[in-house]
Amino acid sequence: MIWVSWRRQRVQLLTLLGLLVVGAGIIALLRSSMIHDINSLGLGRCVTQAAPECSTDRPGTFREAWTDRLNLGQAAILCLPVLIGVFIGAPLFARELEQGTHVLAFTQSVSRTRWMFSKLAVALAPALIVLIALQYLVSWLLSAAGLLGPRASGAFHFLNFGIEQASPVAYTLFAFAFGAFLGVVSRRTLVAMTGTLGAFVVARFALSGLAAHLVTPEHLEAGPGGNVAELQGGGMTIARGWLDTAGRPVAADTARALLQACKSAPDGSPRTQEEFLACLPQSGLGKQYLSFIPESQAWQLHLIDASIFGGLAVALLAGTAWVLRRQT
Repeated sequence: MIWVSWRRQRVQLLTLLGLLVVGAGIIALLRSSMIHDINSLGLGRCVTQAAPECSTDRPGTFREAWTDRLNLGQAAILCLPVLIGVFIGAPLFARELEQGTHVLAFTQSVSRTRWMFSKLAVALAPALIVLIALQYLVSWLLSAAGLLGPRASGAFHFLNFGIEQASPVAYTLFAFAFGAFLGVVSRRTLVAMTGTLGAFVVARFALSGLAAHLVTPEHLEAGPGGNVAELQGGGMTIARGWLDTAGRPVAADTARALLQACKSAPDGSPRTQEEFLACLPQSGLGKQYLSFIPESQAWQLHLIDASIFGGLAVALLAGTAWVLRRQT
């Protein structure tokens, strides 16, 4: 069964191998060229820290030349899961059912469950290996740029978050499993491929913020003249606003109106900064607050995110097995 599955999947698997070889070569060349540019511009220390030379025009020159290339590498890892789902997962069973070749397999001594898992193993394992290898290579490229590259935007930027840790693997499992499930349900390859593409995009957008709501955020408060955003660092903002003098949240519209009212004196003249800050508690605005998830907890979001999409993948594969066992 492994050999038959390999023969049926050889075009996709050879394409994956070619993608890995070409991608590795391109990334290695880009990294070498980028390191040369960093050294020639004298920005070696800017990769890991904010040195005096980092405030000159040279970092801007580097970013202008390299930001798009680095973002393209990130985008490739973001797109690879859905491509695996569309071109490998969706046709895996749909093509067999559409062409009727599953009838021969079902009449052999091999059980339907074993037939399914042999096809899944041959198709999915190489795809995950290629994905993980390319993910590591892109991370290797980004680490060479350090703070000069996209990672300066923080761990929660969508381009950074979507390609780190276990998230890409979970997205791939979900896309592949959904494609396989849709293939056995629709029995049409084109329908399964199109549906997988649309469903994956919808699921990624619909579930993108779910993990953040399942992590307990940290809470900061500051006086009227403070700036809670500076205390946040590179964390993800969950909620921010004003508290009244009793510590209760003030509605955003009400807070904006009170802030605007405190900017002017009763005669219409503008208030000084001291007068403005003194007016805020009198109007009912006592403190600013901020709820956020610090960058140090990004791994928790990745774990939850991977659990969500991994759990959906397991459920879809179970559904695929159930439908296949009832195919004629």
